[in-house]
Amino acid sequence: MEPVYLNWAATSYRKPAATLQAVNNYLQTNHYQNSNRALPGMTESGIALQTRQILADFFGVTNPAQVLFTQNATMSLNMVLNGLLYSGDHVITTSMEHNAVTRPLYLLAQQGVTTTYLQCDRLGQLVPEQLDAAIKPATRAVVMTHAANVTGTIMPIKECFALAHKRGLVTILDASQTAGLLPINMDVLNIDILVFTGHKSLLGLPGTGGFCLADGVAEQIRPWLVGGTGNASAAPQQPDFLPDKFEPGTPNTLGILSLGSSVKAITELGLTKIQQHEQALTQHFLTGLANLPVTIFGPNQADQMVPVVSLIAPGYDVGELGGQLYHQFGIITRCGLHCAPLAHKTIGTFPNGSIRFSLGYQTTAQELDYTLAALAQLLEGRAGWKDF
Repeated sequence: MEPVYLNWAATSYRKPAATLQAVNNYLQTNHYQNSNRALPGMTESGIALQTRQILADFFGVTNPAQVLFTQNATMSLNMVLNGLLYSGDHVITTSMEHNAVTRPLYLLAQQGVTTTYLQCDRLGQLVPEQLDAAIKPATRAVVMTHAANVTGTIMPIKECFALAHKRGLVTILDASQTAGLLPINMDVLNIDILVFTGHKSLLGLPGTGGFCLADGVAEQIRPWLVGGTGNASAAPQQPDFLPDKFEPGTPNTLGILSLGSSVKAITELGLTKIQQHEQALTQHFLTGLANLPVTIFGPNQADQMVPVVSLIAPGYDVGELGGQLYHQFGIITRCGLHCAPLAHKTIGTFPNGSIRFSLGYQTTAQELDYTLAALAQLLEGRAGWKDF
């Protein structure tokens, strides 16, 4: 029996067939030429240009050159935060953020940048008015997750960022848990900087990600990572034009190709269909959990969350429970703090954390029923199933 993969919030398990074919074709054609550093007619620059356009259309970016590629959301957030904020600046974020946000802000605090963490409630939810009350004269930016990776809670981004724009602040969205699942239009959601990772719901290869900029934002961010670009090579400084300003070094062309192919597949399938399917699966799982002796954290309502369910069970360490689910039943989950200790402090599960079940479009109701039965058997103290 194939393992039951319920760790989609960490990385996607299966890639679209068209993506695998595109990657295979690329590897077989042996087109190993650096972008902007090779003979004309090669395909590397074309792959990047095509994928920029695909992502620009997907996220509502005005100019494809304002789609920048990095190796993941963590690098993107480091580049953006370190390039935007100066000593004396103040930034606002939430208590549900991933370490990809909190650790750069921790380092920036040593350089004179201050941070206010808006305290979410035990469900991981935030009231937009909290943001308005936290703004100071020195506030420069607001950075928020779109959906919490521990509880799945969807944040009121549109309302919060509208308040931020009224006060002249730069808005930064960490869409690691939502890009490829929820519709995201930068203009509609009042986003100045959209950070995404490619290997989760966007279904690309690991080592892909980036950030998108609204008009006029690039000028506010100084380059944090610099080096060769293949353009303006005589200058000692990083070029100030896009995308070169934020893309030094050899790009991950294979990963970029996978990302473009996967987003095309997502677009063809339709975000609405994906969201409805994953929401139905989440509700099915939540309904089944209601009959078990577990404590669920988060909204516990599928329409208020992405398909991420965290829980604890009496008498079980979360690592022990996750280990037994895997070794006895072949169910893959994620246990612990999920790189989000502030979120676990918010919901009351620090320092032990929780066991997280996260679903994807290819998750089936049968897999969830099997998981619910396995949980019931473990929690009732019976021996593991013999037919696995």
